[in-house]
Amino acid sequence: MKFYESYKEKLENLLIDENNIFFFCDLIKDKVRYNSNECLKIINCVIEYCEKNNLDEAKAWMYYYLAWNYSDSSDFDKCIEIFEKAKDIFEKHDNKKGLAYIYNGLTSFYCQNGQLEISNEIGLRGISIARELTDDDILLKILVNISITNIQNKSYEAAKEILNYLDINYNYSQISFMNEIMYDKSMAEIELNIGDPHEALKLIEKALIIDKEIGVSIFTTEGHKLLAMTYAKLNMVEEADKEFNLSVKIALENNNKLEYCETLLEWSIFYFNINRDKEALEFLDTIIKVTTKNRFISLLSNSSNLLYNYYKKANNYEMSLKYLEIYIQTDKEIYNYKSKKLMAKLNVDHDEKEMNLYRLLFDKTELLSKIGQKIISDLDVDSMVLYINSEINKLIITDFSGIILYNSDNDEIIHRTVVDGKIVKKGPIKLGDGSLLSEYCIRNKKTVFINNARKDSKKYVKKVILVSDDFQEPLSIISIPLMVNNEVIGVMSIQSMKENAYESNDVNTLKVIGNYAAIALKNALEYKKMEEKAIYDSLTGFLTKREILAEGNAVREGFLKTQKSFCLLMIDIDDFKTVNDTYGHLIGDNIIKLVTNTISKLIRPMDYIGRYGGDEFLLICPNINKNNALRLAERIRQVIENTDYIVDENVIIKTTISTGVYEFNNSSLSIIEGINLADLTMYKAKYSKKNKVMVF
Repeated sequence: MKFYESYKEKLENLLIDENNIFFFCDLIKDKVRYNSNECLKIINCVIEYCEKNNLDEAKAWMYYYLAWNYSDSSDFDKCIEIFEKAKDIFEKHDNKKGLAYIYNGLTSFYCQNGQLEISNEIGLRGISIARELTDDDILLKILVNISITNIQNKSYEAAKEILNYLDINYNYSQISFMNEIMYDKSMAEIELNIGDPHEALKLIEKALIIDKEIGVSIFTTEGHKLLAMTYAKLNMVEEADKEFNLSVKIALENNNKLEYCETLLEWSIFYFNINRDKEALEFLDTIIKVTTKNRFISLLSNSSNLLYNYYKKANNYEMSLKYLEIYIQTDKEIYNYKSKKLMAKLNVDHDEKEMNLYRLLFDKTELLSKIGQKIISDLDVDSMVLYINSEINKLIITDFSGIILYNSDNDEIIHRTVVDGKIVKKGPIKLGDGSLLSEYCIRNKKTVFINNARKDSKKYVKKVILVSDDFQEPLSIISIPLMVNNEVIGVMSIQSMKENAYESNDVNTLKVIGNYAAIALKNALEYKKMEEKAIYDSLTGFLTKREILAEGNAVREGFLKTQKSFCLLMIDIDDFKTVNDTYGHLIGDNIIKLVTNTISKLIRPMDYIGRYGGDEFLLICPNINKNNALRLAERIRQVIENTDYIVDENVIIKTTISTGVYEFNNSSLSIIEGINLADLTMYKAKYSKKNKVMVF
């Protein structure tokens, strides 16, 4: 009642326009870090008011924050249930912004609940909506969450491709602190598993510094856990033990049971590796109890499997059998859960024949997950078509399969047919005469299912024109429209020379693959368009990260032939975050533009300069030694230090830079390794006293 009186006017504003709910959304975001109980009171009061006044969309936004509130207790099933309620409301009202945020939440919680395929699928839906809305903040959140899903699935290369895509196309650090933290955390985990643990260490420490500035967050516990895992990989036993202990302490203080168990699991693995089996077994025993009680199925599966293998190796078959049974049961639960979700998604009857078919399909849904992951990892449409074709042939016997891409701007199609393992293109073909099955699919957004082309094709087209001249008269045909957000982007087709070659189950199978293929193809095409434009950074005029790396590789190739060393200079604007916080991102962008304009005037014509990150720049200087590079770097530093940057008639800013110089003279190093050494040297300069040049 007290809350109602305090915010009576704001609540009544909801009756005028439900979009006024964002006042309460912002209020909750402001309070959530330091008073979650107060947030819950606000949420419940607003939900009650919305229910009394039939304010569905406003209520759905409160459901969104209510679900995140439940995440504090790691009750992910409850979170998902609440998100699904909100999703139903937003879908009913075609509220795309709401759906984008809900899909982001579901992506995160299905991932944390171990349902990785579902997490990926939902994330792809969210990406499509976020791009349609041109909402970079939610797009970045979803993409980072998809990268986390891939990390959980140990698909580190795919996750890295997603994060590299973000690095090239977005200044993620200027959108939100949490996006920057989650990016660094994800990239650190990738480096920890398939890259350089020293690079992982640098990324985690950077993320923890930001996290400390904004207070305890959802990342804090995990950050210290990752730091511990990195120390463990670097054989820094004492440091690792200390960070594991700190991570557990923070998790317990914040009642975060999931992170508590995840840290204990990694700690136990660490203890097994240093022969402290007793402590490791104690941790695992605790995990089994907590995960069983809280239904953390994925963690229960991993910990029971670890115990099974430990006791098997120790020849303790009684204990080994005990944990093997737990592992089998949890694995079965995960399988059944995913199977049920697949059934619900496909809306098929649950008779034994259908169940067996979709169990078979689900056994092979690794291909569906991979197709989904190719949204970023495969940027070539032809190779994607070849991949999809090969996977279709694992499930359905066909004489032909292909994909037709539709360009709605000029109403044309291009066929991509797979013949003898190679892509054969045909088109563009203008639509309009009604003679193509693909045109029927596109115009009507409906599936074509024919088992006797002589008899059945006339209800779709005047005359069947084949995709490939190799097949004179296919008798069985399935063509499905490939759609994203009700927009047709193409057609997927399979054909057989035999009559009655296909049944309705094959249509359903093709639709499942088509759902993933549509999203993957659309985003691959969009990515390709962006890639073609992404040679120069729009703000600075410097090369993009992708292009400067390409130039770096070319310079390195020249070095391998001539053995004439070259230098890499990593330049970073000092205290740039302070500029953004004090003056705002617009003035921050102006400072970057002015500083880079200064740098452009001072470098040599043969040098290459690129924007490597938000306020970090890579200068590649061919045919120069470190002494001359140091002189160049010092000249740049001094000019910037002594320049008054006028960004507004009332704002004059002085700034400085820190620079790390590395002379590349080692044939065994890759260009990335050389850049990392320059970057490491730059960070030493920055952590020393800033406004400084250091040579590796």
